[in-house]
Amino acid sequence: MVEAAYNDKPITGPEGDLYRLDPFAQALAASIRKMAAPEGTVLALNGPWGSGKSSTVNLIKHHLKPAEDSGEIIILNFRPWWFKGDDALALAFFRELYAGMSPSLGEKFKKALPQLGARILQSGSIVEAGLGLAGIPILGRLASSSMKAAADYIGSGGDTVEKLHAQLSRALKDQSKRFVIIIDDIDRLTPEEALMIFRLVKSVGHLPNVIYLLVFDRALAEKIANDRFPSEGPQYLEKIIQASFDLPLAQASDLQRRVQEIITQICGQPAEEEIVRFMNVFYDVVAPEIRSPRDIVRLGNALPVTWAAIGTDVDLSDFVGLETIRVLRPEVYRRLRANRDHLLPESVMTGREKISPEQLDKQLFGDPLPADSQRLRRALMRIFPPLERHWSNVHHGESSRDAWDKDRRVCSAGHIDTYFRFTLGEDAMSANEIDTLVKRAGDEAFIEQVMLSAIQSVRKDGTTKAAMVLDQLNTHADEVKDADVEPLLKSLFRIADRTDVEADKARGFSTGSNPLRLHWLLRRLTKERFDDEGRSRVLKAAAAEAPLGWLVNFSESAYRDHHPRPGKSQAIDRVQLLTVSDMEEVRGWALAKLRAAASSGELLKDRHLPSLLFRWREMGDRPSDEKGAVTAWVNAQLDSDEGVVALARAFTGDSWVQESDDVVAKRRVIAMIDGIEEIMDKSRFRRRVEEVVTSDRVDNDSRKAAGTFLEAWRSRERGSDDE
Repeated sequence: MVEAAYNDKPITGPEGDLYRLDPFAQALAASIRKMAAPEGTVLALNGPWGSGKSSTVNLIKHHLKPAEDSGEIIILNFRPWWFKGDDALALAFFRELYAGMSPSLGEKFKKALPQLGARILQSGSIVEAGLGLAGIPILGRLASSSMKAAADYIGSGGDTVEKLHAQLSRALKDQSKRFVIIIDDIDRLTPEEALMIFRLVKSVGHLPNVIYLLVFDRALAEKIANDRFPSEGPQYLEKIIQASFDLPLAQASDLQRRVQEIITQICGQPAEEEIVRFMNVFYDVVAPEIRSPRDIVRLGNALPVTWAAIGTDVDLSDFVGLETIRVLRPEVYRRLRANRDHLLPESVMTGREKISPEQLDKQLFGDPLPADSQRLRRALMRIFPPLERHWSNVHHGESSRDAWDKDRRVCSAGHIDTYFRFTLGEDAMSANEIDTLVKRAGDEAFIEQVMLSAIQSVRKDGTTKAAMVLDQLNTHADEVKDADVEPLLKSLFRIADRTDVEADKARGFSTGSNPLRLHWLLRRLTKERFDDEGRSRVLKAAAAEAPLGWLVNFSESAYRDHHPRPGKSQAIDRVQLLTVSDMEEVRGWALAKLRAAASSGELLKDRHLPSLLFRWREMGDRPSDEKGAVTAWVNAQLDSDEGVVALARAFTGDSWVQESDDVVAKRRVIAMIDGIEEIMDKSRFRRRVEEVVTSDRVDNDSRKAAGTFLEAWRSRERGSDDE
């Protein structure tokens, strides 16, 4: 069961031994059982925190059980961490000895042990513990004036410590039983409490047929002793302990096998094509951090929680590697999160300052660097390949970035927040959404509904989810079935003008818009899987239902495949979208729609009016006729104030400029007047705009729109004069 995988409880028997502790436990149990005439023998079981000491104690007890059942051995378990403070700890120790031993011994023992304990405890701050052991009730703390009287009471009359010890020795020697007193988790105590345990064991040591098994982290205990008794240091423990045994370290192969089992139980098996990378990440990132069974417990406790939150939306290898760092190297994890820009592809964060490998080491690992910083470099490059440009001078191209995004890698800008925030980032779609999108790509109604809904979903940066949907379709284009390509493109073409929203246009020096994303997608979908005739058939069928703006846009792209603009050569790998005959037919459709829109008045309302006009004038069998038609239509619009305002709005645009001392680009309103003399009387247009700005025939909004365009035109002229 997966629950057991991250349960921190010690095992109770050999069947739960995952790290080969049982052979060692068997040998130690046999030594305890066969030890000749033990007299207060103190054994120590040493091991660092989380190495399996308590599990080993349980295995020792398991192998001593036959001797315990036969009456040969009596095991006493003293759990010191149940008691807080020296007084409570000391009193509990003697009471546990009394409760465990007295049923097997005579009346002399029952009388001698409490008296011996009282004598030992009567001095210093633990006089009250001595009184409690002697049977004197204690109500609250003793007043200082009563302390001396109480101590005198314990010490008045009776036998000496030596005589009482001799009585206990005779009582223990005269019977055949052996007592094994196990004191575990000493390293969980405060330094004062740990030293108290050692003092108590030393005070009642050298008793026949008594064996102590003390369980602790020796390095920690020696430090405590050295801090308190600098002159003795390690010799302090050596005077108490006769034999010390170091717990055998779990073999790396056992730890690695176990953590792999846990990962599989929680996260499932990696896909066959992912196994090589998963194992690379495992051996470079995970395995070196797993040094003890408790490391596995800690990782096993974390994985189910975080995997349940984001497991379907992350790459398994990256997830396991980064979670290992988060749990077992938290400082490195915090530094990674704080320096996320360096973890992403170079193209994602423009304007980023260059950083040397040594500077990056300090930012990610701290100063001074940890001893394993070189190994950590290799580990992080497994998860974050963009780091290779700093540490290995290896640069990754666009194909790598596309693959990282498709695989939902942590080094992808769209997915990194999912890993560090344990929730799907705003720049990412869930794996389930993408899977559904691909599987239902042939469902035209579904695709339209998804896209139209996505337009309404505005993100924090002002863009819509529509851009993300198109990007993900582009990324996963090769997963779309051949039969679904045509219906998918039909649905996207049909609503292309509605999804062409201003919010999704790139800002500053970036490039991109939803029409451009659709261009990338249609080429990705058709470039490799169809021959020229098949591709043309599919795209022509999609174009048959396209609205005006996208039809003109698409037909222009298909036309340029066959007729590149003067001075521009065709890209070597660029495929022709349509055959010549299909291209001419589709171009004819676009021209017919332009003429119809011009006649109906719809063209004047189109927000892409400038580009439509310039493309219209280049269409038809006789372009000169179309040029005349465009000019005549535009000049006709100048006859009305409404037409002038519409044209002024249409030719008002913006650009993004960045001054030398600015960090970001800023928007500037511009008048898009380059080449307008080819489609209208430019001087007349200027005069008519000036008239409208001062006219009372139009409303305030119209005058303001015309005024904005006119000011931008004048600003452009002033700029030209300055030049």
